[in-house]
Amino acid sequence: MNNKKLIIAFVHATNQRDWDTFDTLVSDQVVRHSSTAGQPSVQTKEQLKQFHKDEGKTFPDIREKIKFMICEDDMVAARITFKGTQLGPMGPYPPSGKKFEADFNCFFRVTDNKISEIWVEYDNLNGLIQLGHYKPPIKFK
Repeated sequence: MNNKKLIIAFVHATNQRDWDTFDTLVSDQVVRHSSTAGQPSVQTKEQLKQFHKDEGKTFPDIREKIKFMICEDDMVAARITFKGTQLGPMGPYPPSGKKFEADFNCFFRVTDNKISEIWVEYDNLNGLIQLGHYKPPIKFK
């Protein structure tokens, strides 16, 4: 499987909660990096799977869609849209019942036809505002 198809399959398996397929696409010692506040450290496939399962409890209708990808050697860069309704707690924030939609950047390293490393960055402030957990002190026009 080429690297782009691997990432497409990974996003699809995550959206479908198809954990058996997920297991075939991810290295046992996958590492997920993120500077997003409060994100748990991920150092194994089981931790990554649990992270996605927990995210599914917070946003039960979660859907991610790849907008575009760029592939070079063992790296794949992707711009992905996240959509979901916050029906579960998110860290210290209670369920808001509000819909959330945002794009994020994700970079994948592929080793031996499996995802071995992931870097994820998205706009926390945008999410907190959309979900009603933070009110900006000023409005821009």
